[in-house]
Amino acid sequence: MTQALLYMHGFRSSPQSQKAQIIKELCSEAGIEFAAPDLNMPPAAAAEKLSGTFAELSRAHDKVALAGSSLGGFYCAWLAQQTAARAALLNPAVHPWEVVKNYLGEQTIYGTTRTIFVTPEYAAQLQALQTPSFTHPERVFLVLATGDEVLDWNEAAALYNQSPSMVINGGDHGLSGFAEQAPVVMNFLFGSS
Repeated sequence: MTQALLYMHGFRSSPQSQKAQIIKELCSEAGIEFAAPDLNMPPAAAAEKLSGTFAELSRAHDKVALAGSSLGGFYCAWLAQQTAARAALLNPAVHPWEVVKNYLGEQTIYGTTRTIFVTPEYAAQLQALQTPSFTHPERVFLVLATGDEVLDWNEAAALYNQSPSMVINGGDHGLSGFAEQAPVVMNFLFGSS
């Protein structure tokens, strides 16, 4: 059986993020194809890109799982509901249309000299993708850090309380200790059907 993982990075992050690289390495060791498109674009375009990438991976593999962090976790929740694929949400954003209003204009992508230009339309595009619940909540796993300095972990915990979760006491938004949690995430995504 061939398998693939579609990873979604966070706002102003990239496929080169620490979490993406940890998951990529674990996928490589397990013979799982890893895909992480650059999502630094308007939300509607990101959703279209993710749908297309998922469709491509699904044609090539028997099983495709999803993982996403922060804004990528928001996209991941949306795509999980659309596809019923197994998914891992890492400190996911649940109301990004409220947060994005604080980042209008030109924004630098972390670790690069590249920028994106955030317009007021981002908020409405994000609201159109909101996923208040899952048809198959047992197929979605949450990793939440109580020390998240960017998002309130309680919001995701409350919204997706039907899904299994790992709550890290302390930690941070970037999940700096993710190397420890990553094998648990991979086991959830690929250890059982």
